[in-house]
Amino acid sequence: MKSKKTFGYLAILLFSLFIIIWVLSGLTQPGREAEDLRMSIEWLTKYVLPWIFLYWFVKLVRKIK
Repeated sequence: MKSKKTFGYLAILLFSLFIIIWVLSGLTQPGREAEDLRMSIEWLTKYVLPWIFLYWFVKLVRKIK
C-alpha cells in the first residue's frame, strides 16, 4: 500500500517539476507561455503517462492472477 502512494506522489512530483523547470528555464518566449505549457502537457501525455498507465495495468494483471 505504501509503495502505491509513493508512486503516485512521485508521478505528481515529476509532472510538477517538469512544468516548473519548463516555465522558469527561460525556454518560453514572452507571450508564448500558454502555447509552451500546452506543448509540455502534450509531451507528458505522449511519453510519460503511458508508462504510468502501463505500471498500473501490470499491477492489475498481477492482482487478478
